[in-house]
Amino acid sequence: MTSHLAVVFGTSDLYTCSAIITDYTSDTVTVKYSGLPANQPATYENYIAIWEASMIPWNVPPITFVDIGINAQTGSVVLQGLVITRSSYIVGYSVGPDVTNIACSNTISLGGMIVTPQHISISIQNIGTTSITIHYQTLAGYLPNQYNNWIGIWKGLVSPYNAPDPIGYTPIYTNNTEGSVGINNIQLGINSNYTLIYFTGAAYSSAAAILNFSTANFLMSE
Repeated sequence: MTSHLAVVFGTSDLYTCSAIITDYTSDTVTVKYSGLPANQPATYENYIAIWEASMIPWNVPPITFVDIGINAQTGSVVLQGLVITRSSYIVGYSVGPDVTNIACSNTISLGGMIVTPQHISISIQNIGTTSITIHYQTLAGYLPNQYNNWIGIWKGLVSPYNAPDPIGYTPIYTNNTEGSVGINNIQLGINSNYTLIYFTGAAYSSAAAILNFSTANFLMSE
């Protein structure tokens, strides 16, 4: 008889990035940003960029961008020197030096409405005795495999900015903006805390989402 873990959904803590357009005029756009816990935006070359589009055109330079010059986890920036017309615009918050590190976005629609923000997110789909399946969601038009995205798992409550080697990890194998991946050959202790982290590149500083969970929220069954 084989033992397995049956999912019983309980408490978990998900941390994601956000970029929220709080105001815009004919020549400025104000964006409130929020990074992951312990992120140092200036040190890790975070920035806010804007395009005239309804979806980030990943291979096209932005109209302009602003480096986040202070190590504050949350704050705001003003994109200026713009000419905002009756068009669609999208801002993105990059958690690293490259456009492919953008972890969240917000859009001004063609009619001038500010659309619900989007962000990279992860959730647990299933846990086995020596494996875990994770569901991920990225931004529209994003290519997670091409941009070297991956997910790691650690025992305990871990910060990506000061982390040891993970107990397991998996690359994102496709360029689908949403899907599921598995991490195999790991041992998950009972009543223990673990951390899943989604990265937009090889560097640990490119973290885009953190999920803390406890195996106390999962029951062992036969």
